[in-house]
Amino acid sequence: MAAWAQEADTAKFRAAGVCSRCHVAQVLEWTTSKHPNVNVACRDCHGASEGHVANERNQVKPDRLPHGAAIAGLCASCHTAGCPKTKEAAKCESCHHPHALIHPAPGKLTQMTFQDDDRVRKYDGHMRSGEASAAKSDWKGALAEFEAALALLPSNRKAAARREMAWRRANPDIPGFRRLSEKFDPGTGLPLDVSVADLGLRMALVPAADLDMGSERWRGSRPVHTVRVDAFYLARLELTQLQWTAIDGENPSAKKDPALPVHGVSWDDARRWIAKLNDKIAGGGFRLPTEAEWEAAAVRGGAGASARNTWHRENSAAPAKGAFREIDAYSPHPPGRLASDALGLFDMLGNVWEWCSSASRPYPYDAPDGREDATGDELRVLRGGGYADSLADLDPRFRHADRKDRRQIWYGIRVARSVPRP
Repeated sequence: MAAWAQEADTAKFRAAGVCSRCHVAQVLEWTTSKHPNVNVACRDCHGASEGHVANERNQVKPDRLPHGAAIAGLCASCHTAGCPKTKEAAKCESCHHPHALIHPAPGKLTQMTFQDDDRVRKYDGHMRSGEASAAKSDWKGALAEFEAALALLPSNRKAAARREMAWRRANPDIPGFRRLSEKFDPGTGLPLDVSVADLGLRMALVPAADLDMGSERWRGSRPVHTVRVDAFYLARLELTQLQWTAIDGENPSAKKDPALPVHGVSWDDARRWIAKLNDKIAGGGFRLPTEAEWEAAAVRGGAGASARNTWHRENSAAPAKGAFREIDAYSPHPPGRLASDALGLFDMLGNVWEWCSSASRPYPYDAPDGREDATGDELRVLRGGGYADSLADLDPRFRHADRKDRRQIWYGIRVARSVPRP
């Protein structure tokens, strides 16, 4: 990294853009400054910058981004007595270079070498030792090393993520879950295959990923945009009537059969049932998936509509003499009878529509805009299509929405669970 800093020329830094599209400036400069020693981070000077973080094209700048002489005012917000060395209260930028990528000056960056910082060298050593311990499945040793690295650079995301992974491998049991295999996600340390205790509800881990959400095919699914989806658990199957009645007792389904997916449930019904589930199962955290999570799982699993893996209009009706069939001729099917996708999820397309937690709002999708916590009468999203829909219309990116209290016979649910924090 030191060589990179010394060899980079002005043009390359200009091309990098603000914070080198995710904070190379922090690597080059922040680790050699004294700001971390007094617990001052980027956000303390530049603000929360939620829009900057959420916008994938870097079109939103940080909340506070002074230039030129205005930099002195920002410095003075902490250094009220002026420069600690010269007591100068103006023209701070004449000596200091607070934002290397905004106005790179030849000759100044060559002194900002990564390895000059003793803390960083120690950090690297702990990270290497942590990875060596992890390779030997010494999870307690790895945890200690990653914690030591994080103590040196508290804002370092990689150290925080590796610490979390090691903690989970050292403590693999999750309240309310029973592990069905010894397979773990290498990034998060979470078990891949689990079931909900006493309910027979199998769930799969959907690893974190960046999702190109949306489709130009459907008007309501435009524009295509990038969304970050954190790891979460999703039920392998749509919730069955047997599982519903084990928690609630009353079966709302039109065609009653313990093996069939529960159907004819509203969004409100689903939320009430999940609240009861959280009261019963240790650890709680169960919920409906967000719209982004549902699409991420479907796309990551490679869900695609075919006669081999979906129940749809063409194969979900009872035999009829004529071409026309009444709606009662169509019926849901027991989940899990067709092929699964790459994540081990069944019936992501077809069978019953699945409620999501999200309020139906235009794209781009932005969870902090309140769509996940909406309390009003906004329509709620359903995904996946149903047994009475045409095969050609089953698309993992298609959005449908309905009232929260609407109970259509083809509306069901698939349960999600938040990843427990260490």
